[in-house]
Amino acid sequence: MLNKWRRGSLFFKLLSAHLFIVLITLIAVNIFLSYLAEEYFFSAREWELTSQAEKVAGALEEEILDGNREEIEKVARALALSLDVKIRVIDPALGPDLGKGEVIIAAPRESEEETQLGLEESEIKYVLQGNSFSKKAFGPEIQRLLVAIPVITQDSDSNPENVISVITVSAPLTGVEATVAQISRMTTYSGLFAAAVAGILALSLAKTISNPLQVMTRAARELLHGNFSSRINLKTTGEMADLTATFNQAVEEIEKTVQEQKRLQSLQQNLVANVSHEFRAPLTSIQGFAEAILDGHVKEEEQERCLQIVLDNTHYLNRLVDELLELSSIESGDIQLKMDYISPLQLAKRVVGSNQPKFQDKQILMENKVNEELPAIWGDEDRLFQILNNLMENAIHYTPPGGIIRLDASNENGLLIFLVQDTGTGIPPEDIQHIWDRFYKVDKSRNRAHRGKGLGLCIVKELVNLHNGQVSVESTPGEGSTFYVSLPTAEQPGTTKDNDQG
Repeated sequence: MLNKWRRGSLFFKLLSAHLFIVLITLIAVNIFLSYLAEEYFFSAREWELTSQAEKVAGALEEEILDGNREEIEKVARALALSLDVKIRVIDPALGPDLGKGEVIIAAPRESEEETQLGLEESEIKYVLQGNSFSKKAFGPEIQRLLVAIPVITQDSDSNPENVISVITVSAPLTGVEATVAQISRMTTYSGLFAAAVAGILALSLAKTISNPLQVMTRAARELLHGNFSSRINLKTTGEMADLTATFNQAVEEIEKTVQEQKRLQSLQQNLVANVSHEFRAPLTSIQGFAEAILDGHVKEEEQERCLQIVLDNTHYLNRLVDELLELSSIESGDIQLKMDYISPLQLAKRVVGSNQPKFQDKQILMENKVNEELPAIWGDEDRLFQILNNLMENAIHYTPPGGIIRLDASNENGLLIFLVQDTGTGIPPEDIQHIWDRFYKVDKSRNRAHRGKGLGLCIVKELVNLHNGQVSVESTPGEGSTFYVSLPTAEQPGTTKDNDQG
């Protein structure tokens, strides 16, 4: 939890950035609204005072022309009380010099401080030119809004308009400032509330973004330490859900890749060990008999038997090397299939004919049940022959004299299924899943003369896969085994000559 609040963490940065933006925005809005409110209320008050000043000027125009000071003061005082303002009447003719003016009436009476909040000489001159203006008058303890307008009358035809006096109307700004201050406080409180809400939302958003990333970081650390079972389980939506799913998929792919690498490494180690083991015994035998013959330890009548053993071992090594090279070629994808239409009957006859001497030598009864009505297969004839021949040799190898081997085929749902059945020793249940592995031998107690090299079934499986088929086995120990090879027929979609790999 503390890691979230570190200064450099993504959570801290997101939260800080959102809060900073919200606060800056709220402060700017508050200042702007306060400014607008102040301008609005001052403008409204200024317009109101200007209207009142015009009414006062109109009411006092006749009294000012008559020069009746008492009457001017009386009317001004009545207007000031009714309008709740301060009224000044300035007579420019009574001043020391033209334009400075003198306050002849101030209604109601002003304090000494209020007396100082009047017009400057330049301002009086400006009004005497027939202009009006307003200003804020500030004192140590008082602030007022003052409006000055000229009192204009018609004098003669040559000078139709004449400024005879200046009227000022002022009112305190206390009410306006209080209203603006109240609005400012309300804006501030609203801003603080909005900031609190925005802070909660920013906190939630920062957690929503940072929490999945922290979970992914922990999962990545688990991957770094070799734990490939780590997954991310988050209830989220949008891009984060896509990222989570992509991360989990990547972990699964990595786990599969690692497992595959481990499997390949194990296979490589086993291959080296198995090849070394398979080569060591025949090489030792060849070396031993060769040295014995050269050293004269073998009698002349025994030499032919010894040389036959050496030759048999040499043939065994040659076949082993050929099968290893062939398996390597298949697994690397270097093998090229010469696809064509193959007759199941002709293929079965070729397999049976090739193994006829072996049937006779072991006195095994061979039953070929493949008929000519079966549809053609789209495949490589030599490789299909190799598949069935390996299965046939495997059946001959494990079928005792007097046993029966049956070769059959059937057409089921667009698949041609070959069957190679024997009455041999069978395969233990615990060994069935391993018989397709390289160098795996079911009966490890037999000597080399009576057991295979452990590559035939592995090659069968690879070649069947190249033909988009499947191979399987059913076996009962002591009763025999049945191998099934399912291959697409030529009529099945996707098995035309367009699939030729040759």
